[in-house]
Amino acid sequence: MITNFISKLAGWSLPGLAAMATVALISAPSFAEDAKPEVKKDEWPCIYRKVPQLTAAMIWDGPEITDTTSWHKDDAIRKLSQFVISRRVKSDEVDTAIKKYAAGLPEDQRDAKLTELFSAVLARTNDDRKTVMSGIEKFHKRQVERSKEIEKEALEIQPEEQAAAEDPGSDVGVAGRASDAVEKYKWEIRTFQEKQANIPIACEIPQLIDERAGEIARAIRAEMKS
Repeated sequence: MITNFISKLAGWSLPGLAAMATVALISAPSFAEDAKPEVKKDEWPCIYRKVPQLTAAMIWDGPEITDTTSWHKDDAIRKLSQFVISRRVKSDEVDTAIKKYAAGLPEDQRDAKLTELFSAVLARTNDDRKTVMSGIEKFHKRQVERSKEIEKEALEIQPEEQAAAEDPGSDVGVAGRASDAVEKYKWEIRTFQEKQANIPIACEIPQLIDERAGEIARAIRAEMKS
């Protein structure tokens, strides 16, 4: 993994750094060994398999979803669906909001409108997931590119540092530049590590979104007659 490699670099001298840098930092950038074939491993850094889109069948055991657009015309459903998918809203508030909405529906329209509500929730959830997952992939791609730059920098600054180490009586300026380069390089490694530590945290967000969608689906189904 990139993090393991970089963490080793932090404590090495420049000769050691350069030697380590010859190893490809991106040889195993992804943890998603069971990712779908069409998903390149270097684009998805999360442990769990990338599922590009949730389908109704994954979280819904109600009526088949055949209409995915009519909810746009219903102001109440548009507002409620946006409210319930928000991760800032607590689960009990979601249940209360859905119960209140269902209670105000005519009996002969209740199941149809609740099914429409689920359709809206599914569409909004997939939009949310797409944004989050795209952000994760873009961030990971930047980290992969940065790891290549770090590898290149190690090879570039190694000769000066090695020359200063082998000839202590050499030009003071050479030794100073080598020392500055090493300190700058170590700082860059620490910065890289700090950013890399954010990826596992970000990877939890799509899972939380999926769990939330499942909870909403169950809450909607609980208010349906069939």
